Amino acid sequence: MEKETLINLINKYLSNQATPEEEARLLSYYDTLQKNKLQWDELEMGNENVTKSELYSKILSEIKNRESVPKKMIFLRRWFVAASITTLLIASASLVFYMKYNSSYFIAKNSTHPVNKYRIAPGGNKALLILADGSKITLDDAASGELAKQSGTKVSKAARGQLVYTIDNTIAKYNPAASAQPVYNTIETPKGGQFQVDLPDGTKVWLNAGSSLRYPTSFNGKIRSVELKGEAYFEVAKNAHKPFKVLSNNQVVEVLGTHFNISSYTDDISVKTTLLEGSVKVLSSKANQSKLLAPGQQSDINYANNSFSIKAVNTDEVIAWKNGYFLFTDEDLKSIMSKFARWYNVDVEYKGDVNNLRFGGMVSRSKDLTQALKVIEQTGNVKIRIEGRRVIVMP
Repeated sequence: MEKETLINLINKYLSNQATPEEEARLLSYYDTLQKNKLQWDELEMGNENVTKSELYSKILSEIKNRESVPKKMIFLRRWFVAASITTLLIASASLVFYMKYNSSYFIAKNSTHPVNKYRIAPGGNKALLILADGSKITLDDAASGELAKQSGTKVSKAARGQLVYTIDNTIAKYNPAASAQPVYNTIETPKGGQFQVDLPDGTKVWLNAGSSLRYPTSFNGKIRSVELKGEAYFEVAKNAHKPFKVLSNNQVVEVLGTHFNISSYTDDISVKTTLLEGSVKVLSSKANQSKLLAPGQQSDINYANNSFSIKAVNTDEVIAWKNGYFLFTDEDLKSIMSKFARWYNVDVEYKGDVNNLRFGGMVSRSKDLTQALKVIEQTGNVKIRIEGRRVIVMP
């Protein structure tokens, strides 16, 4: 089947415009490739990275729409969670199939995962705000409304739950010295937490689990500078006269106004910056060099060997966490379990060698841990046991 024909069938399938004959043809094609274990054929399927990105973008959008239906459980069938990205195109078709038909029956019937008597719920909007005077406010418990006033700035919790900083012009007018003094706040998300903060310049920041952001309550200097630990997605307000800088693990990211994601957990082997739109300059203090990113590119600064590389990535996968999903493409098992550990606030223990295991798949971050782990375990390549808040992984 030619690439154009195949993509057209998948597009029609996603939009519910495929005829029964076209659906049967698409699934038959999948079955043939799956049985023969064929490798990626660029003459037939096109460039692997481009095709992969197109399909995932469409599938992610469709899943978001379909998960809005109450009690609609969307998981990936066993063969979608494959050990190799070469089956991605086939897997996409299988995902569409189970998006179209309720997959909850498949899970109940085929899963051998033992029921965990201690349900481990997913994370949620949880964060701690540390004010300049050292006082602390638990944001998940705080009511909506004004929380504090600092150095010419109001700190409030909005009705939608995010933290909002706004300049108080009254304070600035009658006490300009106070508003000119830099005052810093820190917002911290625990394991199992996430939070959004709107900075006084209009920049929006989403913090992932186990992260922290230190920032001034007003940007009065020539540079807007913040410090990040962990992972965050930034939508920086444009200001051509005042660059925005993010300081993280051994790197500085400088922008004027753009959207990007930084992952800089200290227990990861590298810090990764991914650009969605605009442009950013990434400076590595370890490698002592800087690089410019274009949309769709990701920089990777490796702590171990001080390497500094850039590659094209699927941005939907990178920011899936911000949009409420785990999305993995041929990813190392330990990297996947690390993300689960942060979101569900659990410890992971490995019994046996899992270093060469890689997986792909997608699951909503609103599912509990047992449901999320099914995506991995249904491949048959690993066994997973939950003991309290400890997850034991065995090959």
